[in-house]
Amino acid sequence: MKRFSIYIFAALPFFVFFSFPQKSLAIAKFNTKFQNYYQVSPDGNTHVSFVIDQINNLSVVYATDFSLNINETKVSNVKVNDEGIIVIPDVVKTLNQTTISFTFANKVVGKDKDHNFIIEYDTSDIATKYGNTWQVNIPKLESDENVSSQTVVLTVPDNFPVPAYIDPKPDTVDKNAYYFSSNVLGNKAISAVFGQTQYYQGQLAYHLSNDLLTKSTTDIALPPDTAYQTVDYRNLDPKPESITVDEDGNYLAKYLLNPGSKITVILDFLIKLNFNPQPTSVEPSEKYLQSNSIWNYDNGVFATSDIANLVSAKSIYDFVVDKMKYDYSKVNRQQSQIVPAAESLINSQSAICTDFTNVFVALARKAGIPSRELEGYAISENPDLKPISTTQDILHSWPEYFNRANNTWTQIDPTWANTTRGIDYFNKMDFNHLVFVIHGLNPNYPIPAGGYKNSDENTKDITIVPSDPVIFPDPHFSLQYLKQDQQQIQILVNNSVGVSFTGNTIVNQTDFIKETEQTITVPPFGTTTLKITLQKQPLLGSIATKAIIYINGQRYEQAITVEPIIPQGVLFAVAGLLLAGVAFTARHLHFRRQSQKTALYR
Repeated sequence: MKRFSIYIFAALPFFVFFSFPQKSLAIAKFNTKFQNYYQVSPDGNTHVSFVIDQINNLSVVYATDFSLNINETKVSNVKVNDEGIIVIPDVVKTLNQTTISFTFANKVVGKDKDHNFIIEYDTSDIATKYGNTWQVNIPKLESDENVSSQTVVLTVPDNFPVPAYIDPKPDTVDKNAYYFSSNVLGNKAISAVFGQTQYYQGQLAYHLSNDLLTKSTTDIALPPDTAYQTVDYRNLDPKPESITVDEDGNYLAKYLLNPGSKITVILDFLIKLNFNPQPTSVEPSEKYLQSNSIWNYDNGVFATSDIANLVSAKSIYDFVVDKMKYDYSKVNRQQSQIVPAAESLINSQSAICTDFTNVFVALARKAGIPSRELEGYAISENPDLKPISTTQDILHSWPEYFNRANNTWTQIDPTWANTTRGIDYFNKMDFNHLVFVIHGLNPNYPIPAGGYKNSDENTKDITIVPSDPVIFPDPHFSLQYLKQDQQQIQILVNNSVGVSFTGNTIVNQTDFIKETEQTITVPPFGTTTLKITLQKQPLLGSIATKAIIYINGQRYEQAITVEPIIPQGVLFAVAGLLLAGVAFTARHLHFRRQSQKTALYR
């Protein structure tokens, strides 16, 4: 975001100097036009030029000083040219912005006189490369009474990929140059993404220990698939007892630990990030609307009139971005403390990423919008603009909400929207948010990668680097008959590949099996249970047959056993009772005959 705070001192006749408030001076004294040029070089460094025309509206004043606030902090080679005269500016960096101030060399006096000057600098905060993709973010140009027009020209290298997203849309495009007028810009930042897909390779370490005198089990959360990301586990050592998927979509690996033992689990993996999220056919549970100890929207602090009007995800996002203020002093605190959303809202001027996220989730759920928290790895090339926390390697938190218009879980980042002063993190996400866990049902569980540490060690357990495009393998399944539970046959589906599968399965109809179609999720290296509905059972005796199952387009034949309506155990028991009854009756008749015979010979 650019803030053009213009502080101008005017000289009246007889050289008596006065300082005027910005707004009143802007309206009465000057008319300023900005032409801004952003020239991105192949290495991502951007040369910025502000060509400024300042026109006097009165004949008795002239400007003596100028100050410009820009939302870049990695700034170098600042130059000022005042109508051909080089001026040495003062450059001061404060938090997430830089101020360029200088005194004019030329004193332009007279009504309608035009004062032309140029401010130039280089910055690496505009364009960022992630693997084979580029992101360009030009902060918004603040509306100001001094400024009558603003135009922007963005020029990128010829070898940039095709843009996946540019907002706002440029007025015109000439090859690799994009032109934005005042009418198009309004009060918006310019956000552009060049490229559709980004790949990363990484390694995670999980340090597990068992201090008990007996064996114990523990679960670790592996990076999940989301609407944006697909994971490929290349190696997981040591192998877990099992990998399952929970209701939020987390992949949980179970490990059995011997008494007093310690192990370190190493996961080598790839992640593919897509710019556009994939829709889902699964309607979110009502659980994603519930209040709890963290997302406590039933607290009285959420009962104000301004909050009552927040009924859309966009209005909630704007409220959180504008209401809360990031507190840089809390970024590297030693212990992470997740506080309830109500407390975060009360202390809105001292917030970090979890506060922004929890307030959004609470407000969204209050408005009837399913939402949840994501925790993971955020790639930040400039922590002043995109702050991250280094606590326990848990680097960032951001929310997602369910967009019913397109049936997608949509990720947003109100924290970075706030700290970058207006970069759009609602209509698009970038390629530097990698999810490690999804918190929907429980705001504190599971623990993300980076949080599994031994108390006596301080280790770096997360390594993520961009990767060239990689072809992900297809999942590979094997089936195993488990059991019959009343009218259902249970089949274990095992995935031997490190890529998950979510999709429809089709079971062909047979004499005993109903045609069945259902959606299943099989995690990487994990299992799930497929349930087949029977349409009939034999009355007596088991029947050996086959089930024809299609998973991911592949045909599988699985031998199954259809149990009878009358179980074999019951049949044996009845037969036993019948035999016992027959034996008892025969014995009774035998003794009766013996009794009659004895009476006959008396």
